[in-house]
Amino acid sequence: MEQDRLTGLYDLSVAREKIIGLLDGEKVKNGLLCSIDLDDFREVNDTYGYTVGDGLLKTLGTRLLDAVRGEGVAARIGGDEFLLFLGDVPDKKAAYEQAMQLYGVCMGVSEEVPVSMSMGIACYPEDGCVYEELAARADEALYVSKHSGKQCFLFYEDLKTEAVSG
Repeated sequence: MEQDRLTGLYDLSVAREKIIGLLDGEKVKNGLLCSIDLDDFREVNDTYGYTVGDGLLKTLGTRLLDAVRGEGVAARIGGDEFLLFLGDVPDKKAAYEQAMQLYGVCMGVSEEVPVSMSMGIACYPEDGCVYEELAARADEALYVSKHSGKQCFLFYEDLKTEAVSG
């Protein structure tokens, strides 16, 4: 199946192939790979029901798809986990602005139901030149953001800085 039935976003295997195509074909010079996970989403389903939870996932899927412009890819990789690749992000300042905008889009997914998210971001080509490297580093940054109190985003580069200074 190419698309997630609930959100209409690509599934992981299709997203992976599309991102590899962008990187291998040198269609992008730089970009961001973002691993996104809703915080404590099980509590949303337990408290408000699966219909509300599914509605939130659909809304988030639509917003992520809207955030993708030009050479980009949006995917639901399972449950409440998403993957987003944004191509042609020219510099660190633009990367941070994109991350802030994306974070705002995700955090504002519902006015009625409290939802927060965590995000890990790897920059191409600084953090890796192939999909596997970028995905592993975005996941590592996501893991640290989840275990640092959630409701935040971290760049992989920030983990390297903390490791050196810590």
